[in-house]
Amino acid sequence: MKKADFKTIAERCSTLGLTISQAHFMAHAGEGFGPLDLPHVLGLNAVTMVPLKPRKWLWMAAQTCSVSYRKILTPETLLNILTTGDVPEENISNIVHFLQEAPVQNVVMAVDQAAQQSGLPPELLWRNLEMIATLWQCHRLFQLPPTESARV
Repeated sequence: MKKADFKTIAERCSTLGLTISQAHFMAHAGEGFGPLDLPHVLGLNAVTMVPLKPRKWLWMAAQTCSVSYRKILTPETLLNILTTGDVPEENISNIVHFLQEAPVQNVVMAVDQAAQQSGLPPELLWRNLEMIATLWQCHRLFQLPPTESARV
């Protein structure tokens, strides 16, 4: 990667409400980790380093999380979950799937779209999602908090 690419990645992380460390962690959570995975996860074209054209990210993420489940997750419900941190009981399996199985780029871009639609800062949505992930022990996208023995 060129030096300008690192600047683009840092700016994109800031826009998405992520630290570079968080973005790297999420990129590692994907299928594999190569030099093109970080831009991909951040919704950047890996060749041009330009943000991808807008897509229906919330809809795509909701569809991904509704396969094989009795209750369908709608984009509106996903938006509400991301903005409030409250998961309706009937959508717990959908959100666990979102956190554990959905393509990382879909998660990142759905949070970005939810922040844009709601007018809330993306950092708030990431905190809500991390709280949900901790509650349901879904640690693929978020680092585990240090244990008591690690603090000593």
